[in-house]
Amino acid sequence: MRSTWVRIGCVAVLLSLMVGGAAMASSLFGTTFQLGEAIQFEVEDTTTWLWGCCCCEDSLVLGWRIVNIYEQVVYSVVHDAPVASAIWQGTWMQLDMNDVAVAAGDYKLYVDTTVGTLSRCFTLRDPCNCCNWCNWCTSSCASCNCCEDVSSISDCGCRTTLVFVEDDACASGCFPFFWWGCCSSCP
Repeated sequence: MRSTWVRIGCVAVLLSLMVGGAAMASSLFGTTFQLGEAIQFEVEDTTTWLWGCCCCEDSLVLGWRIVNIYEQVVYSVVHDAPVASAIWQGTWMQLDMNDVAVAAGDYKLYVDTTVGTLSRCFTLRDPCNCCNWCNWCTSSCASCNCCEDVSSISDCGCRTTLVFVEDDACASGCFPFFWWGCCSSCP
């Protein structure tokens, strides 16, 4: 009876280590999207009342771009006139400037605003590539070149934040040990 409980305990510890490892990996890799899915993002302005700081102006979006791990521009949009962040939402269809689909891998989104440039790192993964679950083998983080975000800029009580808009449960990443939560069906 005791050996059964010891085995159950060992399995529980092993599973908790795997889950902990998965959580750590997802935090290192940032947000993960499936290859081919539309990626939506927006800029949010918030105000926290502080003594002497009470008036925050809404930020304006000037443009945005996607770069690869070598900081080469893959896709870029420059607005003719600044757009209020309250009504703006960006969408990237995972195409380059020549309308060719991009490859799985690590990318960075930059959004230029009137308060500064915001950035978010993300990974595109191919659910049909056996070696590519959550991009363990091809990620730049695997070679210790992790991406650094500037996801928000604060000034006094004003905060401007770049966020990804999630349409479904698949957009937030995956749990690498159980594929049914990863929406990994292949056509």
